[in-house]
Amino acid sequence: MQALRGSPLSLTIRLPRPVCRGRYIVRGIAAPAPTTRVRYIKRPDEKELFIYTVPPPQEKDRVTNVDVDEVPMRLSDLRTANHMTLQQNGFELVSFPSGQGITWEDKEQVKNVYYPEVKSLIQRMTSASRVEIIQHNLRKGKIEKGQADLSKLPDTTGHPISHPSVLTHVDFTESSGPKVLERYFGAEAAAQLKQKPWAIIQVWRPLVGPVQDSALGFVDAATLSQHDILPANLFLTEEWFWTSQMREDEAYVFVNYDSRHDGRARFTPHSTIVDPNVPEDAPIRQSIETRAFVFWDE
Repeated sequence: MQALRGSPLSLTIRLPRPVCRGRYIVRGIAAPAPTTRVRYIKRPDEKELFIYTVPPPQEKDRVTNVDVDEVPMRLSDLRTANHMTLQQNGFELVSFPSGQGITWEDKEQVKNVYYPEVKSLIQRMTSASRVEIIQHNLRKGKIEKGQADLSKLPDTTGHPISHPSVLTHVDFTESSGPKVLERYFGAEAAAQLKQKPWAIIQVWRPLVGPVQDSALGFVDAATLSQHDILPANLFLTEEWFWTSQMREDEAYVFVNYDSRHDGRARFTPHSTIVDPNVPEDAPIRQSIETRAFVFWDE
């Protein structure tokens, strides 16, 4: 399968610091035998798109100018699909028994107990010489079937637990990844760190399992053209991947950004998946995502 090329499109995401510029994915090609529906932004009339997750300034009459399409896509279960790897495909499902006895709303407890577990996992998987955890985010919520209007999503502003993300996106771009590095370490230290390979890697796992509704899904980064990624949009192929009945002792490890241009995965499109076969009374998804800078000596 090949990715499709298209015209440039940038979305600015208005967030409390740390701020990053992400990319949302414009609709590519629909699968002939869909089993799920994935949200993409429509091609906009306005030059700059925005989404506020904090109260917008008074001059803004809305929290977003994004219009969304729900597009049918084929969904492959990672429990039966070919094995996906972090380096080649941008994401990997791993066994990760962790966080035993943690009160997840206790930030200090998460930092003192869970962060070292995440750091150890990333180091084992990447052979990195240094891993620095940036932050974590708790998510809890349910995306209603057919809910393509972002203005109708629950307001989570001011709460420590976020709603699941509903749009196909990557978290960083060619330009925003280095800016986050500079913001975190300072310009002088970042300049030194950028002399060697580095990446931003994320670990996502359920807090309560098995996950049924509002699961996390991915596009295989190996099916994306690097030429398409660098200047503008990421475009998807016709296949998405997710894990059925994902347990709390399992985790996704996936690439947010990688500085290397050697054919490996550099960005990984992902989104919340709405499974039409999940019962209406399925438990609400609860998850934690943890992001880290990763560095190599060579």
